[in-house]
Formats: sequence, C-alpha cells, structure tokens
Amino acid sequence: MDLNEIIFGLIRLRKEYRGQIWLEVFIVPGMNDSEEELAALKDAIERIAPDRVQLNTLDRPGTVSDIRAATQAELKSIIDYWGLDAEIIAKAPVRKEIPSFRDDVESAILETIARRPCTLQDLQEILGLHVNEIKKYLDVLEAEAKIRVARQARGIFYQIGV
Repeated sequence: MDLNEIIFGLIRLRKEYRGQIWLEVFIVPGMNDSEEELAALKDAIERIAPDRVQLNTLDRPGTVSDIRAATQAELKSIIDYWGLDAEIIAKAPVRKEIPSFRDDVESAILETIARRPCTLQDLQEILGLHVNEIKKYLDVLEAEAKIRVARQARGIFYQIGV
C-alpha cells in the first residue's frame, strides 16, 4: 500500500462524493506521533477536507510489547498542535464516565500493584471482584499509562506505569 495513493484517493473522493466523510486517525505513540509525522497528518487532513476528524488509539494491549495506547492528554495535545476541530473517540477512558465506574476500585488496583505486580487472577483473589469488573479498570488505567503490562512465564502481569 502506498500512503500517497491512499491520500490522493481520499482527496478525489472528497471532490466527487457529496455525502459526509469522516476520517479516523489512529495514533500509536512512538510510531506516528513525532512532530514531523503529525505535521504530515495535518497536511493530509487539510487536503482531504473531511467533514469530521476522529482521533483514536489502542483500547486494549497490543500484540507487540512496546506498543501502548496514547493517553487522553497526548491525544488532546495532538488536537491542540493541529489546531483542527477533531474529536477523541478512544474507548477506554470513556468508561470512566459511566455511573458504575468507582474511583475506590481504581485506587485499590493501583495500591495493590504498587506493592507488587499482579496478574488478573491475583487481583481477583486479592480484591474479591469479578474478572470482567477488574478488566474494565485495567483497560482504563493502561490507556491512561498509569499501569503497564509485562508478559512473564506465569502470565500477564500488571504493574505501575513508567
């Protein structure tokens, strides 16, 4: 795939198509968020002229250990740098806005893994919460870079972020 051909195709689509065009930009810190890359993305966005720009990032651990989600602050910083009207659509931090999200559970997870890295099963046993309940907090904490994942022989461990 040639990036310039894709951008050119989207520019042509914009000229011919009269409906709404929404452009989602996926950010992976360390891969496409340098000043040079962000300037090139801004240029492409302006040339494509979409009706809406959406900024996204990982919402679960990547398959490569050193790939992480951008934080909300990083995504907001990109929008500020671009000076464009864009919305952040990354899923994980939005979960914090649901009524069932409890800060005390988040604090308990952070306090527990601050003492020692834990697997999901460790956290379940220590906190007495259902695995699915713990996962929603881990997703948010990882997306905010408050925790990180380390794969070990015994499983996936969660530890305080760097």
